[in-house]
Amino acid sequence: MHTILVVDDEVPFLDMLHMLLEGAGYRVLTASDGLEAMAIVHRHRPDVALLDDMLPGMNGGEICLTIKQDPQLRHIPVILYSAGARVRDRSFIERVGADAVLYKPFKPEDVKSVIRACLNNVRA
Repeated sequence: MHTILVVDDEVPFLDMLHMLLEGAGYRVLTASDGLEAMAIVHRHRPDVALLDDMLPGMNGGEICLTIKQDPQLRHIPVILYSAGARVRDRSFIERVGADAVLYKPFKPEDVKSVIRACLNNVRA
């Protein structure tokens, strides 16, 4: 069973993603801020990290960059999402090394599809 880390500071949205992904057969870990997310990444090594870009403590871009710069963690696919403009900026996405992006609002099917694609790329 694949483990997905979901990070969002909006609890209702975090709960919705947790239920959606658990219902799709994933083990789901959650965090509501960037520092908690990094602790979980180091402790559990999730198969995919799904990160809101706008987070307290450490934003999604900073978490992504930290993961991608660490030789022990860089294999973890990172999906950044947000309603903000930064995730639509190609140069920002390339700079932080995100594997995929989602733009809020997104459909449940979109989340599952992007996660599947990231998992398939890891196995290839």
